[in-house]
Amino acid sequence: MRENRFQVDITTGRLTLPVVILFCLIIWGTGSSSWSDLGTLGIVAFSGYLMIEMNTAFTLIRTRTTFPVCIYWYVISIFFFLHPFAWSNFVQLAFLLSVFQLFFSYECSHAQTHIFHAFLFIGLGSLLFPQLIYFSPLFAFSMITFRALSAKSFFASLLGLSIPYWFLFGYAFYFDEMHLFYAPVNEMLHFYSIDYTSLLPQEVLSEIFILFLLIISSLHYFQVAYMDKTKTRIYLSFLVFAGWWTTLFVVFQPQHLHRLLPIQCICTAFLSGHLFTLTRNRFSSYLFVVTFVIVMFLTLYHLWMQLFSL
Repeated sequence: MRENRFQVDITTGRLTLPVVILFCLIIWGTGSSSWSDLGTLGIVAFSGYLMIEMNTAFTLIRTRTTFPVCIYWYVISIFFFLHPFAWSNFVQLAFLLSVFQLFFSYECSHAQTHIFHAFLFIGLGSLLFPQLIYFSPLFAFSMITFRALSAKSFFASLLGLSIPYWFLFGYAFYFDEMHLFYAPVNEMLHFYSIDYTSLLPQEVLSEIFILFLLIISSLHYFQVAYMDKTKTRIYLSFLVFAGWWTTLFVVFQPQHLHRLLPIQCICTAFLSGHLFTLTRNRFSSYLFVVTFVIVMFLTLYHLWMQLFSL
């Protein structure tokens, strides 16, 4: 208990969330170079709120904690290269809303409604980041494990995914600007050559850290999954596969790291939150301290790189 006291105080303490919010605001203000960065801050803040609601609605972690959203908010705050505002920043929000609806479809008698909305958000997000469409097969296969697959839900998924493009086609055709419709379609069909030389050192270190947490958390979860209810296991297993799906995307298309890393952070935050909140042994205690030290190092490194570049 003495070894785990620091871990317990951080992961389940009531002061953790407000302290993290304060530090995030300070770090965000220190590293921001434009007022438009506040737009990204608003997206990240709302995404964190949805994560809290998801944890509450689906009991992803079987104890009271806000640690997953603290992890997500803090790592996004120190990854300064994710701060500049772009419309594609809404992709992480679209992904979260889609997952929210997918989770609601679990053994639901009217699953087609939630499946429709889940794929609708993927379709909307793909207008801003066309490659998000490649997450639709993951959601489609997950309909089987969520026991939500039927003829109605299958066609509902196709309808939800295509509706944004119907409206886009109608707008482009009416105003004779068909390039607006062809642009996202051509982009999603274009496969860039694998090029890691375009990545900055801070981007590589950030990805390595998130990958480290994802590996440890995934291995741990599959060892202790039997302790959770069946429904919770299905939810968390989806987050594991979504995290690795995103990782494979980063490996083969590193040019899209800025859009994919927030999604990877969301999945990893839930899984690492599950690890550090529920595990009470010597290994988790040492791992938590090591992770804390790495996070502090990354904070100083990113701050130094950001201030030095200014």
